[in-house]
Amino acid sequence: MTADATAPLKSSARYFIVLVFLISAFNQADRLLIGIVSQAIKLEFTLSDTLLGLLGGTSFALMYSVIGLPIARLTDRSNRRNVLAFCIGLWSLMTAACGLSASFVQLILARVGVAAGEAGFVPPTHSLMTDFVSERRRAAGFSIIAVGAAVGAFLANSVGGYFTTHFGWRSAFLALGIPGALLALVVAMTLREPPRTTSGTSLPNAFAPSLKRLLGNRIYLQCIIASGIHLILVYGMAFWSAPFFIRGFGLTAAKAGAILGVLGSVFGILGAVAGGMLGDRLALRDRRWLALWPALSIAIATPFCLAGFLTPVLGVAIGCLAVAAACNAMYQASTYTLVQAQVTAQERATAAALMILVQSLIGLAIGPLLIGALSDYVTAAHIAGGLGVVLACVSLLNIPSALLFVSCARSMRAPS
Repeated sequence: MTADATAPLKSSARYFIVLVFLISAFNQADRLLIGIVSQAIKLEFTLSDTLLGLLGGTSFALMYSVIGLPIARLTDRSNRRNVLAFCIGLWSLMTAACGLSASFVQLILARVGVAAGEAGFVPPTHSLMTDFVSERRRAAGFSIIAVGAAVGAFLANSVGGYFTTHFGWRSAFLALGIPGALLALVVAMTLREPPRTTSGTSLPNAFAPSLKRLLGNRIYLQCIIASGIHLILVYGMAFWSAPFFIRGFGLTAAKAGAILGVLGSVFGILGAVAGGMLGDRLALRDRRWLALWPALSIAIATPFCLAGFLTPVLGVAIGCLAVAAACNAMYQASTYTLVQAQVTAQERATAAALMILVQSLIGLAIGPLLIGALSDYVTAAHIAGGLGVVLACVSLLNIPSALLFVSCARSMRAPS
């Protein structure tokens, strides 16, 4: 192992890591909160599962996808810290606005506002990570984002479930939205903008040529499509796991939130940290492991998803889904590192935003809505197991995702 990989981080990098952890936590919490409160919203507004899926995924994903690339181009050309702080403030205030919604239409509009803000999370944070953290420690650095997301899942489910059960679902949005707005002020006032470092050959920073280069990069394209397919399951689970436990096992929102909070945080963190550390170590031996490691981890997750969603025993469901949560989180750090390794310094935010666009249009737009529509179908057909059967079937999408990651690895050069 090289000295670069073991040397302590500079104080500025350590502070950035702490901030990006907190930002990632609130980013994920505000995005996922809709899942734990969805059953209460369904009952209040008399919604079908299809409409719930539209609220939880598609409406969010369409705005998230449309605005992501313009924010990325702005990020590549301006002060990344300012872009990040503004977007944190926007999504946090719109999260609070969800709690003030008096109708389903108002709630969808507020969710669209959350999406507009959250579209500005990945481009500046990924670009800043590349300048704050050296290449040999970057997968571990990106794993901090995944760890923050796991903590955010805990906040969304545990805090959201508690407030929903004791004070109503609207209070849950206020409880998580207001602290995020304060975090935006901290970022704006304390985080410095680092100099942009170069990576590889410097190319003109025109949008059309950049987009053409990215889409013409076979490794980059296979990687983001593979992760998008995997995210159909991940986003679907994030939104529908709470209704699965509430409906299938008769739990309250608070109890379901406590279970999902542990699954999302403890096992999500274990998966994210292990994924980042193992990804870095394996990639030092052979860069192709940046694609092979995600393939292996999500393949292992598949049978545990199937067992967890099909069992009638609560303890078995919790245990299997805990393993699945850890394995499903392992792919992220290596995938982010692989994507950033394919681009120039002037294209980092654009590459990250295009990745998120594809992941959103495939994973977030399709996952919750597809599962909701299938749930309405199996309910109408009186199929036993209902939502659990649907989630188990969707888990099988991990297989084509893993195969695409393997194909991505085969497109990479073997070490000389």
